[in-house]
Amino acid sequence: MPHSVQPRLAVVTVLYRSADMLAKTLPTWVRSAEGLPVEFVFVDNAPDGSCHAIVAENLPADVARYLPDDTNPGFAAGCNRAAAQVTAAHLLLLNPDVWLHEDSMSRMLKEIDATPDTPIAVGLHMHDREYTGIDLNLIGLFIDRPERSRRGPLGPSGGAGVFPTTLFRQFGGLYEPMFAWGEDADLAFRMYASGVRTGTLDLALPHAWGHSVEGDTKLSEFRSFLLARNRVLVAARDFTWPLLLCALPLLLVSHMALAVRRALKGLLGSFLRGIGRGLVMAPAARRDWRGPRFGINDCFSYLRRGRKQ
Repeated sequence: MPHSVQPRLAVVTVLYRSADMLAKTLPTWVRSAEGLPVEFVFVDNAPDGSCHAIVAENLPADVARYLPDDTNPGFAAGCNRAAAQVTAAHLLLLNPDVWLHEDSMSRMLKEIDATPDTPIAVGLHMHDREYTGIDLNLIGLFIDRPERSRRGPLGPSGGAGVFPTTLFRQFGGLYEPMFAWGEDADLAFRMYASGVRTGTLDLALPHAWGHSVEGDTKLSEFRSFLLARNRVLVAARDFTWPLLLCALPLLLVSHMALAVRRALKGLLGSFLRGIGRGLVMAPAARRDWRGPRFGINDCFSYLRRGRKQ
């Protein structure tokens, strides 16, 4: 599928121990992109040659770039590295454990044509339910947005989301210290506070979710640590002081409830370490973002109407 025209959409995928999964999903991406102006950029954070071989087997070199990085800088850094190199006007952040339908790419390009300046949350099917983008949650701060939600998303999910490339770069991409979880929510809050609204595209793409940590107890503990830490960082970076002060009692109660759930799973220690580390990193995280922050008015307007305001 070599192209004769400038790519309009760059598929950005960060890999980590993803060979088995990529071997299943990549052929569906290739079929979906057949004949379309699409390029692929793979950032491999655990390069051992296996993912590179799968990419080379399925895609010609003129439409696919493979960027290995054995330092494992994380999902955010991988996406940012890829986004800095592409020439396409739009990015599709796509996890390696997502399957595409044959018409998925063409429908994305049609939606891009209709709303070229708008981020697009692409629908995913996981845990026997359908989700599209990021939603505000009063306990966890952010969750996957149910497809049938009456309000629009805060922003696209990192699992499958389209961004105008210039917009993604304008916001500094994803916040790299978050490493692996919550970066998409951080960007969603920042965009929403700046007046950027996100559209939706209901594709119900099958999403396996969690392939890189499945069956690994140590990685499950690391994930628990990161989720706790990154919730603190999202609040510190993205919320105004009035909203933080109003939300503090609720955050304390909700985190006590989350602590009980983590304890039942044997993850209380990693959860508490994550909260502590988040509090230590919070001042620097807040200084790093100097743009508009998500405030009380944003919160109420989103809960009432979402993007339809």
